[in-house]
Amino acid sequence: MKARPLGITILSASFWVADHGLALGGLVLVLLGATSWPLALPLGWTALGLAFFAWVAEADGIALPRPGRMPIRTYGCWETPLAFTVRRRQAVLLFTREEDLERGGWSDTYTVRQRPDGDGFDPKFELPLAPTNDWSLRGQTPVAHLRFEHHERVCYVQRGSLERALVSAGI
Repeated sequence: MKARPLGITILSASFWVADHGLALGGLVLVLLGATSWPLALPLGWTALGLAFFAWVAEADGIALPRPGRMPIRTYGCWETPLAFTVRRRQAVLLFTREEDLERGGWSDTYTVRQRPDGDGFDPKFELPLAPTNDWSLRGQTPVAHLRFEHHERVCYVQRGSLERALVSAGI
């Protein structure tokens, strides 16, 4: 197994604590309320209830705000998606991987396209290759620059890796 750098390991551990802190805190408060401090019992059950509703929301595909991560809509989602969109400032960015005809499979770079954000359009139904489209080509970035996380039916990209990828693409 390939060793991970210490910075990525610490960042992953801090994301894990942020993701599971509400449930763990609720469990601790329930135990504390059941043994010594009765006021902690309703607080603990409330925290566990909120953690449950957050889990159900993600199971239904609703993206929740998570520290250090941005929700993405993926198309062809495996561990590394074939294409995804992310909303950034006043624009929607579309990242796509093209077929690599020389080696077979998919390329090692994402092609980045941008479109102004607006209501009433769904990026998966608007092909960026059509001659009359609003998608402008912005550049390419290596797939290895992006770090993805998958939670139930929602996918996220780590904000720092997205910023590095956008700098690499020249955006």
